Amino acid sequence: MEIKYKWIYSLILSTNVLINLDHGIIPAATKQIETSLDLSAEELGYLGSLVYAGISLVGLFGGKLFLHFNAKLIVSISYFGMLGSLLMFPQHYKSSWLFYLSRFLTGCAQAPMMIYFPVWVDNFGGESKTIWLTILQGVIPLGIFVGYVLSSVISSIWNWQLAFYAQVALLIPCAISFIFFVRTKDFEIKRARRSKLDKKSVNPDDLGSSMLSVGSHKSYWHMMGELYSIKLWLCCTIVISILYFIVTGIQFWMTDYMITEMHQNQKTVNIVFAVVSITAPVFGCITGGLIAQKLGGYERTKSLYICVIYCFICCLSAVPVPFTDVFWFGALCVWFLLFFGGAIVPPLIGIMLSSVPKHLKAFANSNTTMFQNLFGFLPAPSIYGFLMERYSAKVAVFALMYYSFAGLLFMLIAVYFKKQEINNRKNNPNAIINRTESVLEDQENFNITDRVLQYGDMPLSVSLAQHIDDQIPNYEYEGNKEQE
Repeated sequence: MEIKYKWIYSLILSTNVLINLDHGIIPAATKQIETSLDLSAEELGYLGSLVYAGISLVGLFGGKLFLHFNAKLIVSISYFGMLGSLLMFPQHYKSSWLFYLSRFLTGCAQAPMMIYFPVWVDNFGGESKTIWLTILQGVIPLGIFVGYVLSSVISSIWNWQLAFYAQVALLIPCAISFIFFVRTKDFEIKRARRSKLDKKSVNPDDLGSSMLSVGSHKSYWHMMGELYSIKLWLCCTIVISILYFIVTGIQFWMTDYMITEMHQNQKTVNIVFAVVSITAPVFGCITGGLIAQKLGGYERTKSLYICVIYCFICCLSAVPVPFTDVFWFGALCVWFLLFFGGAIVPPLIGIMLSSVPKHLKAFANSNTTMFQNLFGFLPAPSIYGFLMERYSAKVAVFALMYYSFAGLLFMLIAVYFKKQEINNRKNNPNAIINRTESVLEDQENFNITDRVLQYGDMPLSVSLAQHIDDQIPNYEYEGNKEQE
């Protein structure tokens, strides 16, 4: 592989760390931000949600932007948007609407990078693209962790605003390097794909089937109806959205709760929560992926049963949190909740994608991502802030923790639909069902496993499912062959 692609990847990797710092900066300094900007808990919650609103909005048409416009230009505008919105937020305004606008613009500016960076790696990464994709997604919680630590240190010595200025100062060299030193032809995947197709004597007009498009000739609403009729996929999508709702609420508000309700000093809370939030989901994700692999893959009914066990342990871990004032016990419960929540993600995403026909996989991935953003990441900070402002922090954390039981319920419903599917096969032994192989084979396992590392932010990784999809042949599945 050429040195220039390694250099561009290093730049992309650095940028992916830095654009996520603010997701750690705000949770580490919620008390100071509320006081300094004269915001209520409810208003601060809206600020946390508006980032994901911006990501979701741009995600609706972001892929098409890259199909019709120069990729370098779009990402350059994203750099300017990030720098401008980050500088805009820590200022003092008479109206809170300008704070809302700045966080919304931050989400809008992040989205094109989150969409395109995985796609670039998938096209230019060569033989290293699998590990490059994994690392690219893995540095997202690293960025949140670094932002959290940076904000903890700076806010305890100086003003929290300096953490945002530090993020801007670190991001500026990346923006300058990208704008002036990255050539368009080395960053534009349409040209790269055209070159590959020319070598294979394929009509360049076929570029419309890029990984940034759905790639289906069926109408949108027909595909929607077909996808949402798959009950197993729908239940798993709801479960993972509930999981991301809980994790986002913990990430954004738990520091504030531990200081206020568990009566622990901020320095101790910052150190402990930083360790909990980085170790638990990462170790849980790896453990869940390895266990699912040992059980024989993600289409096995055993994988659903193990997900039910993980959900049950998450619920048990969440139960005492609203009722304990003991900081260390509360932190331990949160660690177990995040660990087993992380363990759910690899098998659950594998089950989701293996439950849909091959022609719907890319479309299903896109819908899952949007579902997670709209019902998981986006509402969590604002709903918690609303409950905290109108009632109390205890009520808010009670709702957040006990929402895990809804996830357990839908997980049990998913098992019911899976058993129903198996019984239908037994009753129709001559039926041949079109299915696909498990999405996750050995070399693909950590490609999906790393998705748990999107807790702090949800990359619209439209390339990931398509990359996996290309390696999954269809096969005929005999009805008399049980998947147990």
